[in-house]
Amino acid sequence: MITKIPMHGLFGLALFMAFSACETTTTNGTESAASRAEFRSEIPPEVYDFAFAAAVAEQISDECSSIKFNRSAAESQMKVLDEDLKTKGYLESDLRYLARNIPRKRAQDDLIAYIQKSGVVIGESSTFCAAGRREIANSTRIGALLKG
Repeated sequence: MITKIPMHGLFGLALFMAFSACETTTTNGTESAASRAEFRSEIPPEVYDFAFAAAVAEQISDECSSIKFNRSAAESQMKVLDEDLKTKGYLESDLRYLARNIPRKRAQDDLIAYIQKSGVVIGESSTFCAAGRREIANSTRIGALLKG
């Protein structure tokens, strides 16, 4: 069970998820990395989406003093994601592999697109506050991870 989420941006969260999203499952020794290739070809969309939303929400809360990161909501969402990944057959080793190979270019592009779309100006906390309030008001995935 997850007791605390150490937040250090998108990559830190992805690494955290790789270590904690699924319980360690023992194998009979016959599974190889090649046999698990289907799980290692691409980060699951639900993992990427959660990690991205959490990273953006964390950044908003870091820049805007009136908005806080909702850790309990993040833990709740992570618990649901954990069960979903277990159901799909993911092992901890699969997620560790994916965390080491996170699509950095995609994350950078998505972050730039978010900043442009949301009107955030780096260094201007009021723009982060406005973006956070919009996310909360619109009940977005990012907004669900914020309170304020």
